[in-house]
Amino acid sequence: MIRVFLALSLLFAAAAARAESLKDSVSNVTVVGEAIEEVAPDRAILRFGVVTERPTAIAASTDNAHTVDAIIAELKAAGVPDADMQTQGVSLAPVAAEERDPKGKSRTVQTFRASNSLAVTVTPVEKAGDVIGRVIDKGANSVEGVDYDHSDLDKKRDELRAKAVKDAERRARIYAEAAGLRLGRIIEIRPQDESGPVPAMAARIAAAAPAAAPAPLRPGAQRVAERVSIVWALTR
Repeated sequence: MIRVFLALSLLFAAAAARAESLKDSVSNVTVVGEAIEEVAPDRAILRFGVVTERPTAIAASTDNAHTVDAIIAELKAAGVPDADMQTQGVSLAPVAAEERDPKGKSRTVQTFRASNSLAVTVTPVEKAGDVIGRVIDKGANSVEGVDYDHSDLDKKRDELRAKAVKDAERRARIYAEAAGLRLGRIIEIRPQDESGPVPAMAARIAAAAPAAAPAPLRPGAQRVAERVSIVWALTR
């Protein structure tokens, strides 16, 4: 495997060197093509948790587990499959606090805090607000955010990559014809890094409320872009 990787690295390095040599020896034009599209998300990844504080570690962990079990049952009832639920973190830790009695004397009171956080993928995205309301009803007391995603984003990016190449060719042809030249062979194709869709985050909810209403989420649209730099040789 190491030999194959080394051979590929040397091959790419040689190809890059040949491209640089060609660019130095022939007339050429370098153009960046791009393709951009607004994509409507079709699924949401909800991140929420349950925090339970009790006088003992056993009570905190037991009550926390019961609440999480109720939330998972509610998610299943809402049509969320097991494969779309993932535990993100579990913790149990002592918590010390100072208290004062009516005479002003202070004492340290120790309790225990158990927490369990989950990530849940909801499809279609329109169900996300209702799911958040339902898990809050069942005891979730921390909503950490929501990310939006498109289930077929790779296919969309492939389409945009092809369009970006066509856009680069169109621009290069304009430059070449304006100079009285024609496009020759492609010397180099170099994809340009483009950041992915920026996840939208929901507001943090500090505590649960009885009969919580569906959260007013607005998925909006995500900007997906692909850019490519292409070098063409120029001929007469």
